Amino acid sequence: MNRRRLIALCLAACLAVPLGGIALASAQAHGLVWKDCGDGLRCAELVVPVDWADPGGPMTSVHVARLPATGKSLGPLIVNFGGPGTSTSLLRRKSQPDAQPELPSLLAELQRSFDVIAFDPRGLSEPASGRKVSCARPEPSVYGLLLARTKHDWDAHAAANAAHQASCRTAARSAWRGMTAWNVAHDIDALRAALGQDKIVYAGNSYGTVYAQAYLELFPQRVGRMYFDGTADHTQQGFEPWIRNYALTQERHLTRFRDWCARRADCALRGTDAGQAWDELVARVRRAPLPASSGRTVHERQLYAGAVKGMNPAFWPQLATAIRKALDGDAGDFLEELRPDDGSSSVSQDSLCNDFMPALPTYEEFQGIEARLRQIAPRFGWLEGRFELGRCWGRSGGASWAPHPLRVKDVPPILFAIGELDNNTNYRGQAHVAGQIPSARVLWHGDGHASWARNGCLRRHVRAYLTTGELPPPGTRCPAEIIQKVGK
Repeated sequence: MNRRRLIALCLAACLAVPLGGIALASAQAHGLVWKDCGDGLRCAELVVPVDWADPGGPMTSVHVARLPATGKSLGPLIVNFGGPGTSTSLLRRKSQPDAQPELPSLLAELQRSFDVIAFDPRGLSEPASGRKVSCARPEPSVYGLLLARTKHDWDAHAAANAAHQASCRTAARSAWRGMTAWNVAHDIDALRAALGQDKIVYAGNSYGTVYAQAYLELFPQRVGRMYFDGTADHTQQGFEPWIRNYALTQERHLTRFRDWCARRADCALRGTDAGQAWDELVARVRRAPLPASSGRTVHERQLYAGAVKGMNPAFWPQLATAIRKALDGDAGDFLEELRPDDGSSSVSQDSLCNDFMPALPTYEEFQGIEARLRQIAPRFGWLEGRFELGRCWGRSGGASWAPHPLRVKDVPPILFAIGELDNNTNYRGQAHVAGQIPSARVLWHGDGHASWARNGCLRRHVRAYLTTGELPPPGTRCPAEIIQKVGK
């Protein structure tokens, strides 16, 4: 997480199902039949309604995978590693040894105490399950609006997004109308019931925390322990206050990138203020496109697209090198090393837009929003408006679960881990979510997004909480561990 979300529309309709109906719907979920599915996993299909607001309507299934406990099991730990996308495939440590080197050791640690249960959100299953929805049209790059100069460019990006969405709707068939985190939260509760648990123990990373926010509202009485890592803020009803947190975070990241570079002897911009180097590069590209190797050129929006990717702390070394080479006459790394990722053919962006952007600002409204973002984040952060909006611009008519303030009370202590360098699900939004849960305990750490598997201090506290309910003392902070290794 991915990243993202916006103006509220359909909240009343989404939350209109009475609690009694919700409980009945969860109780109607089919049981699980576990089968060997390779890599030491047991897999099953959880059959659920397409739309939990209509439990008697069409059915679909959710792919579930289990890593059995290697020690004495405390019961199931339900996990979702984010995306939106597949989580069950991440349990396949033998098949994906290089996906995230620290993940296998984290899973082995969890397995000593739990049966680890991962689930895939609707339409986003691992390919081997046969449940993945593959769209005929690839989605355009989420960086597309960074390259838009005219209203015609905006319209072209909207048309490409709409075409992708239409192909996804065709591929998903009846399951299309259930692709929201609201429905996934019901799936999680059906899974809890099928596992025979009165209370859920859950760990969610990134988009997995969106499902957790819905679960806290819908099923507070069934919460045992819940861990949030890299929380995506689904509680801002308006696009502008939500995107403002991203803009301010990214603007601060430019300063943090500068400070990181100043401390590193191996930074390509050593001896230079990296922030000023970026400003100089922007000034140059506004005068004329930057030259690159093989006769190519880099335009302003292409420079921005590479920098948005490079501002992730994991890419700081590449960003520093790209800026240095561009200042020296070759901006090609912004087209190569920091090239924006190609769009996928999955329904992941459609699910995200259903949850975070069921209504979009108009083109004219966004011009005013962008002008205000430029005032508070003029060097870099203002780009976030176009980046986030580019995910959903042109999409419409799907299911929806609009952002809204959390309404949570009477839940056990909930543990949040918030990274001070998290610009993916920005730390300002994460703190905003935690502040709406009276029982929340926040554990700050010095690293970025999705650090649970890699920060040893964080892992110790999370393990204690998940296994015994022990919370870190108020004010506990884990020092940075991952960022110290970046570039080495």
